[in-house]
Amino acid sequence: MDDIRRIRNQLLAACDWTQLPDAPMTDAERAVWASYRQALRDVTDGVTNPAAIIWPERPDNIT
Repeated sequence: MDDIRRIRNQLLAACDWTQLPDAPMTDAERAVWASYRQALRDVTDGVTNPAAIIWPERPDNIT
């Protein structure tokens, strides 16, 4: 699980900028990124088999 959390934290850090007030995106785009970030934080909830984790899809198509 430590590896999963490390990956998750790296993915979160890579998109921290999307939640900054001056990020070049609309409120709707920011909300999509916020949902993605929440899905990343939830990825470890109730995990019994780390190999079965399904990572959320990064919403790169909107920015």
